[in-house]
Amino acid sequence: MGPLINAGAAELVIANRSVDKALSLVTRTLRSREKDGSRCARRRAGHTGEAFGLVVNATATSLTGAAILWAHGVLRPGTLALDMMYGPSAQAFLDWAGAHGAIGRDGLGMLVEQAAEAFLFWRGTRPETATVLAALRQRLASA
Repeated sequence: MGPLINAGAAELVIANRSVDKALSLVTRTLRSREKDGSRCARRRAGHTGEAFGLVVNATATSLTGAAILWAHGVLRPGTLALDMMYGPSAQAFLDWAGAHGAIGRDGLGMLVEQAAEAFLFWRGTRPETATVLAALRQRLASA
């Protein structure tokens, strides 16, 4: 949530099957940012009254193959819909997002960039990630 706040997101809506867990996450994040004037509003996912510019799926649905739990009203044409998973695990979410006009992305790029940051930390040099990402995408496509 921090990078989204830092990027100037007008609003963040956190949805979880457990309201207590969602509120705990929001509370911890806001406690560390009390000086920036961030606010929190409590609403149910799918009852926001509007679609979003970015939707991030960080649920276990992609791991388990469960049905998509999101109300399709959270998407609009052009929404960036990111699943934290990648490869076949993310496909159901990506298909769902595409069927609603959203731009679906999986989490492979995030995985590669996190690995590059770790490499930089430990080795003092940041590797080129575009070629690694392209090779991984090709390998996933042929699997």
